[in-house]
Amino acid sequence: MRKCALFVAFAVVLAAQHEDKSEKKSKNPAIGNPEAIAAGQKLFFASCAGCHGPTGDGGRGPNLRERGAWHPMDDDTMFTIVKKGVPGADMPALNRADNEIWQIVAFVRSLTAPAIEAKVPGDVEAGKQIFWSKGGCSGCHMIAGKGGFPGPDLTNIGGLRSVNEIRTSVLDPSERGVFESQPVRITFRTGGTLEGVCVDRTNYAMQVIDKAGKIHRVDMGGVEAVVFSKTSLMPGDYKTRLSRDELRDLLAYLSRQSVRPPAN
Repeated sequence: MRKCALFVAFAVVLAAQHEDKSEKKSKNPAIGNPEAIAAGQKLFFASCAGCHGPTGDGGRGPNLRERGAWHPMDDDTMFTIVKKGVPGADMPALNRADNEIWQIVAFVRSLTAPAIEAKVPGDVEAGKQIFWSKGGCSGCHMIAGKGGFPGPDLTNIGGLRSVNEIRTSVLDPSERGVFESQPVRITFRTGGTLEGVCVDRTNYAMQVIDKAGKIHRVDMGGVEAVVFSKTSLMPGDYKTRLSRDELRDLLAYLSRQSVRPPAN
């Protein structure tokens, strides 16, 4: 298996850190494009996962979800490193077409870059209509104080999550859990039960939002059993419920939800 170590000898990182502080951004259309990111993910799995892990969490090669080592690089520098490798380091050149290398770069960038910073294609206004009507998203999620429960509030989802994370959460919600909220069923020593989504917990207490949106603070001293579900409460049929264009537009709308404006 070819090793694709996106990383990068210390000398290369050090050099990147001394580049133009404006951090020149590439205008390559793959960067921030959900379709290019999805294609890059497949290429990454085939060529890079042997060192960096299938989701970029690291292994023999560095963890690409941590910005410390590689974030100072601009997109063009990263492209060159993936394409040509790093002489003298365990980072070989990757024998793929330029457009495929750009897709890999787009995927790696997507691991950490907030969606609000990405150039996400799609009709934001059409995506808004899908969120609040056909998609049924607002029945469980809120944006700016409007919507339902018990799903996570998405008011700042574009500022907190990457394009790839949002896309995965829509199309495969049980893959990583939906925005770190976990379905739970609690059985009390008194015999009663509570079902909802756990939004916070310690060794002594839990906070659970039920389907009506009510927040319950649960003292663990009165709990008989706690069962967390590995399956998200979010429907898993959006691949068929919405068309490809509708999914693109919905992702465009969600990516714009942020409490801060997008970077210029």
